[in-house]
Amino acid sequence: MTSKIRILVAVFSISLIIITYGRAGLAEVGVTDRSILVGCSNSFSGPLAFTGTEIVKYGTEIYFNHINERGGIRGRKLNMKSYDDGYDPTKAVENNKRLVEQDGVFCILSPQGTSPIFASLEYLEQQKVPLIFPFQGLPLKGKLIFTTFTSYPRETEIVVHWLVNRKGFKRIGMIYQDDKYGLTYRDTAVETLKAMGMELVAQESVKRGAIDLSAQMAKLQQADLDVLLVILVPGPGAMAIKEAKKAGWTKTKLISSGPLTDEKFIILAGGEGEGVWGFSLFPDPVHSMKPAVVEYRKILEKQVPGHVPNRYSLFGYFYAKLFGEAVQRAGKDITREKLIKTMEGIKNWENGIISPVSFSETDHEAQKDGFMVEVRGNVFKPISGWISLEGGKLMERPLGE
Repeated sequence: MTSKIRILVAVFSISLIIITYGRAGLAEVGVTDRSILVGCSNSFSGPLAFTGTEIVKYGTEIYFNHINERGGIRGRKLNMKSYDDGYDPTKAVENNKRLVEQDGVFCILSPQGTSPIFASLEYLEQQKVPLIFPFQGLPLKGKLIFTTFTSYPRETEIVVHWLVNRKGFKRIGMIYQDDKYGLTYRDTAVETLKAMGMELVAQESVKRGAIDLSAQMAKLQQADLDVLLVILVPGPGAMAIKEAKKAGWTKTKLISSGPLTDEKFIILAGGEGEGVWGFSLFPDPVHSMKPAVVEYRKILEKQVPGHVPNRYSLFGYFYAKLFGEAVQRAGKDITREKLIKTMEGIKNWENGIISPVSFSETDHEAQKDGFMVEVRGNVFKPISGWISLEGGKLMERPLGE
């Protein structure tokens, strides 16, 4: 074979590769003509194993399967690669590096945990990988970050204003996890109460993984509180309820934080949670008759017969649904840059689960409200409408259940 022929053959072969694989594999990392691959580091073991498993395996992946059965979005199936970090920040960073450098994911979708997520932020930013809908509530800013989870500071302000202005409570205390998650709630509560001429009467911290809260709860009982804000994960949160019940607490109302407000928390408390209040971000996944929630239950039952709906699963399902909406709007030639621009253009998206979703170039936060609930018959029942703070004023509108 002459040199000229060899060159022609080489050029022809390269052309075939470009035609065959170029549009399918080289348009954007994680994107082919047939699929979009997203990644997730989450807790499938450790203290948040239940929440992580529900968010990803019975939430995000359930919706992806539903969409894929119908041919995907613009002919592309949505696939997820996920790894367990056990709520360990170091492991989360390792997982994200693996997802980006080895698996070649398009973006990171629905990871969980304040510390694991914050530990991974710098790396993801350096790699220019979008972080979409992390399940945590510390304020996150960045061109590549979108959240749909009422932030912890915003939630704290709303709840404190509601407790003081609507319910007339004055002696407010807190038991919190001693990390970024808990400290953010505590510091915001202190600042909010100070602005109202009040103070956090008592506070006790709990180390992650604690198995005994008796000493902290005994000290809090002596403070003669009207309200105790419980800023913990489900296991220790349930312990707080049990300790309060055992000590005969009757006057003090326990209030669970948004991430804690799920029936699993009450189940772990052994049925001792009657009367506990909480701040909820999503409607009741089991009993709500909102068409979009009914649809969620039908899809979950079809995909995993007998699996009990819960708020964490609904979170993951919603994240996947909103992500799918953005992918559909971004068009056939989707890129990371185009996804970001498309999401910033979403205005008043009626989703049937939470308030209409809007983003902009300067606002990547989808949800800014929630509603108060009370445990009745081991189920969180609404005791308020959607509540938010607008210009420092507490606002309330109907839930529309």
